[in-house]
Amino acid sequence: MFRKVKIFPKILFNCVLIAAIPLAGFLYQVSINEKDQRAEVEKRLLQTATVITGEVNNWVDKNLRSSRLLAKLDPFLQMDPEAQVPILKAAKENLDWVSLIFVKDLNGDAIARSDGKKLRNYSDREYFKQVMSGEEIGQQVLIGKVKPVPLHCFAIPIENTVKVGVMTQCSTLIAISDYISAGKVGLTGYAFLVDDKQRLIAHGETSGKLVGKLQDFSEHPATKLPENQVSIINHEGKDRVFITRSVGPGWLLVVQQDYEEAYTSYLSAKSNAVILAVVTVVLTLLLSFLISYNISKPVSKLTDLADAYSKGIFVDGVSGQDRSDELGDLARAIFRMTKTIQIAIGRLRKLKQGA
Repeated sequence: MFRKVKIFPKILFNCVLIAAIPLAGFLYQVSINEKDQRAEVEKRLLQTATVITGEVNNWVDKNLRSSRLLAKLDPFLQMDPEAQVPILKAAKENLDWVSLIFVKDLNGDAIARSDGKKLRNYSDREYFKQVMSGEEIGQQVLIGKVKPVPLHCFAIPIENTVKVGVMTQCSTLIAISDYISAGKVGLTGYAFLVDDKQRLIAHGETSGKLVGKLQDFSEHPATKLPENQVSIINHEGKDRVFITRSVGPGWLLVVQQDYEEAYTSYLSAKSNAVILAVVTVVLTLLLSFLISYNISKPVSKLTDLADAYSKGIFVDGVSGQDRSDELGDLARAIFRMTKTIQIAIGRLRKLKQGA
């Protein structure tokens, strides 16, 4: 099949094929660079998530240790409100991230508070219900009444052989917000934190998102992503890179960055590769066409000339004799052959006439 193809497309095809091999290798290298860049982005986001996770877990552990220490003191084991109040006030003064520490009886009625404010019933709180149902730790994120900022409340049982009360410590999430804000990734990357009900409790981009109410982030696509791996999705009309990780008491940490910034080196290399590929293809086709034409056209003319000679049709001159390559040698050889044939034919004609 290929033998029936004329020389011009054959030469053109071979030239393009030869040029395509290094081009394919170059494009393959670009794809390898994409994998390397993806690994680098994943490493960077994971490092940020790891640092923030450590800070948040330390914050949670610090809150629990302080509550457990108080719950072991005799005034709390004996459920003595008068003796509890000065201890609660002293603890509040020394724990600057704590906004309130208070004790409730098994009915949910507060019997002592660190701030000295009115005692009320808290049996409707999630954290109280969790402890009363047998859980070792109860927790709830809510908006504070004094300041409209998120608070996190831990509750643990006070046990003196049997459960006698509930110790609750509420802390502002400002410290966690500081950790989240510190977790910047480039110019467009930041982190945010949602609780176990997927409500926003800390945001690294702006503190304004946290004032007044807990925003529902259950529809945010990042809350549905697999943990500890890079995911690229379009959010709010822009491609973004996400990585998520469980942290603290059932919370979810999300670290994100704009795709264009995260993969800037790869996108730049890819753009350059596309431009180079287009230029290479255009130049390859142009040069291949010129080379093929420069070879096939003289060969075609010499073929037509030889075909005419075979039919006894002679023309003056043979084009291409001025070339210094093999085609020039062939043209000059055909020219000499033509002269030889013409001389031979002339002699035959004389012999025929003499006869």
